[in-house]
Amino acid sequence: MNTHVSTPRVASPRLENPWVQLVTGLLGMMMISSTQYAWTLFVPSLTDTFRWSLPTVQFAFTLYICTSYASPLSGYLLDKFGTRLLLTMAALCVGFGWALMGFAKSITSLYICYAIAGIGAIFVYTGSIASAIKWFPARKGLASGMMAAGFGSGAAPFIPLIAYLLSSYGHSRAFLYTGAGFGLVLLVVAQILRFPTAVQPEPAAGAKATAQDSAGGTGLTPAEMFKTSQFYLIYLIFVGMGSGLILVTAQIKPFSVEYGIASNILVLAITLSSIANGLGRVVWGAISDKLGRERSMIIDFLISATAVALLPILGHNPIIFIVLNFIAMFSFGPIYAFFPPITADRFGTKYLATNYGVVYSAKGVGGIVGGWISSLIILSLGWSFTFYGAAALGVLAAVGALTLMKIPKPMAKPAPALHPVA
Repeated sequence: MNTHVSTPRVASPRLENPWVQLVTGLLGMMMISSTQYAWTLFVPSLTDTFRWSLPTVQFAFTLYICTSYASPLSGYLLDKFGTRLLLTMAALCVGFGWALMGFAKSITSLYICYAIAGIGAIFVYTGSIASAIKWFPARKGLASGMMAAGFGSGAAPFIPLIAYLLSSYGHSRAFLYTGAGFGLVLLVVAQILRFPTAVQPEPAAGAKATAQDSAGGTGLTPAEMFKTSQFYLIYLIFVGMGSGLILVTAQIKPFSVEYGIASNILVLAITLSSIANGLGRVVWGAISDKLGRERSMIIDFLISATAVALLPILGHNPIIFIVLNFIAMFSFGPIYAFFPPITADRFGTKYLATNYGVVYSAKGVGGIVGGWISSLIILSLGWSFTFYGAAALGVLAAVGALTLMKIPKPMAKPAPALHPVA
């Protein structure tokens, strides 16, 4: 695979700084966060305004999540051509796609606009995650956790604002105003965010380094990754946990209405859970650097399974509803801190944007299960059965992580000779 960037940027000492890049990526993640985590606030307005059924409206969310299938392509293009042009185009997709949802009068146009915003978000997400791990090779868990936290908690400042816009002006203006803001900030991010122009220093002494790390930034190509059994296991684990996260994210407002939770309690719960979503990614990402990726995953997945199983049992109580939702998002969110570094741990960093793009497409499968299929199950079998199913997937994911511990890591290819970057 040719990963040569055809139009490299002129190096800038200020911009070629890992922390500048981390902050820039975080800002980009915050801008795309609301396109996923604030969606649930718009659902009742859309169903009431157009008299569309819940599964019909939530299928738009499923399509948005399914844009994750574009992540392998986004990773390949970012590896090959760099970030500026692609992220500029992504900024336009997010801004216009989200804003134009406010003008959608048919369900088809809503689907199309949301999918466009989702494709843009995938490029921002893939580029930001890959950038963080490439700039911080010795702290992959912490770096990816912090970056993923920008996506998980980035919606928190906007939840009250969007709730206000919805109640005061309706969903059309809420989509328009926030879409314009997200797009403009992302245009700035696109001009700054980039990958390193040279191989970053090796992990410090005492740090846990994989064979791929010690090979100086080499690793397996996507074709070689596909030949390993652990790739398919990692993918299935991601699908299981992603389904539960999407279920809680997409259905929590309809669930709260069914269970009689007041609207002000819901806004507080979603705001706090958004914070928990990001905080959990940082905390568990850092823990995984010390405790080990698989061990951390096992513990976290079992906690998430317990929280989501208790929601339909104890969720009638407002305080317990807030606490369980907080715990669920604190433990579901870290999947986006676990899977980028475990992809790098197992398959190396050279083709990370492409390889993680492939792994991240599992989110699309989880979107179908946690978004659209869960809506159908809720209508036919009720909330309890649906949430118990999500808890079961969490337990199976923990078993998968335990199995992954027993599979040896693939060997990296020998490192090529490094030449100074001009």
